[in-house]
Amino acid sequence: MRPYRHYRLRIGIGILAISLLLGWQVAAQSSLTQAQIEQSNYVQACGSCHLALPAEVMPSQTWQRLLLDNNHYGQQIPLPTGVPLQLAWNYLKQNSKSLLTRESVPFRLADSRYFKALHLQVDFPRPVRVTSCVDCHLGTDQGNFATLKPEWQ
Repeated sequence: MRPYRHYRLRIGIGILAISLLLGWQVAAQSSLTQAQIEQSNYVQACGSCHLALPAEVMPSQTWQRLLLDNNHYGQQIPLPTGVPLQLAWNYLKQNSKSLLTRESVPFRLADSRYFKALHLQVDFPRPVRVTSCVDCHLGTDQGNFATLKPEWQ
């Protein structure tokens, strides 16, 4: 009977080890999932009407005011509320920067120092607008602004 007891012990330790590994993997996935949920919620809220800009191109103060003002560039829009608002704000707050002291809050891309810093050597042929991003970037509909079209590389 003794070998049988060692067999059960080995199986028990194996099951415990697999359970711990799966638990760690689920925990790692849940942290990624939270960020993905927040970004997806932001894209749904803003991207249903226009291109959802990357959070990095505007400071958090701009995003905060935009999320709280239903007069959106001259258009009356329904604002997200409750959980959708909190998810969108979490994504924007964590992925944008703050303004410098005495810096005014930009509401246009061309006025944002973050946008300018990301486009240092770009000579724009037309005024910069939200719709201009698709002229140079591939995959903007999936939130990919890192990949440039071949003629801009």
